[in-house]
Amino acid sequence: MVKKGKFKLFSFLLENYLLYYKSINKNNKLVAFSIIECDNFFRIIKLLNEFLLNKYLFYYSIQLKIPYKRKTTIILSFIGENRRNIDKFFNLIKEKINKCDKSVSILSNRKLKRHFLSILSSNIDGGANSMKHSQFLTLKYGDNLKYIKIHQLNCDHLKNQMISLHSLLKALKNLNKKGYMIFNVRTKNHQKIATNAYFLDIKHDIDSNTIDIDKEINQLYNCELLKKSNLTIPNIYRILWRTNVSDNFYLINKDAEIFFSLSYFNFKDISKFNTQFIKNLQLSQLDYYRLNPNLFFIEEKFLFLILEDNNVKEIKKLLEFFFSQYSIFILILNQKEYRKLIESNEVGLLDNLKILNFKDFVTLDFMELNKEIILKNT
Repeated sequence: MVKKGKFKLFSFLLENYLLYYKSINKNNKLVAFSIIECDNFFRIIKLLNEFLLNKYLFYYSIQLKIPYKRKTTIILSFIGENRRNIDKFFNLIKEKINKCDKSVSILSNRKLKRHFLSILSSNIDGGANSMKHSQFLTLKYGDNLKYIKIHQLNCDHLKNQMISLHSLLKALKNLNKKGYMIFNVRTKNHQKIATNAYFLDIKHDIDSNTIDIDKEINQLYNCELLKKSNLTIPNIYRILWRTNVSDNFYLINKDAEIFFSLSYFNFKDISKFNTQFIKNLQLSQLDYYRLNPNLFFIEEKFLFLILEDNNVKEIKKLLEFFFSQYSIFILILNQKEYRKLIESNEVGLLDNLKILNFKDFVTLDFMELNKEIILKNT
């Protein structure tokens, strides 16, 4: 299981923010889990990947519920031979995450246990019996039955937005599917970030007219995006632990670009983007004044200019009038145009100017905009 360790699936120790498993053989391994919830997980992805590369984490898994909800669950997994080291690594990660994004919620005690078990059973005080039923893995807990089918996801097709994750989740919803999309993220050869991804199709009864979602999805995107995977009963822990269900791993970058399509901002339409931008300012309770359709004066401290392309003339005009007085953000929605501006050197490196692309923007904490910050150009 974990370096030949053996564990009882529903036998664990719960202590504050961590849920511990202890091997029942002579392996003497401890595996521990923590769960965090966040509205915007883009801010902490790079941080979690750094923890992976530094071996503070065994792995982490991003759990997206279908139908998709904005709040995301992330399961952190630790491994070691004593609790002292696991506690040390967890507390360090907890401190760093809280500094990075204060809106993140780290679950504890009964809530941690309930969320950990919920993927298998809504009954948090009892275990579950498992059996094979045709192509489904069947779980029985009390008088309830749950049928689970696993579909592996080819992440190569999600790279560079060839297929957006947002589009896939929407397609599954349109097919009336319910379940979870799991991205198990870990290191490969201790220096690269890789993921094993799968969709857990969950039912509470078996309908004889069930559609073949692999066929439907693959035809929709004209590629083999989903593929059925058979999970044996002894490996049911893989679902509960949100670990990999196969050995197929796909390399991803540290910024985890495959997830950026889940941002609800529309970067293709500047008018729609501006409407969403205003809503975000309002939700963050920030004072602003709209100087023109694409220029915002925020908290009487910052200017935020939104452009579709590399409009050097407009940028220089803004700097000429306001550079000496305010810190300035400039967001370029088009990635190619952003690169043109950065590489052109037409706008110099200025301490109180920050030029953003969409990746920078979705990781931006709006609550930090009302603080005095010395900005450096990216």
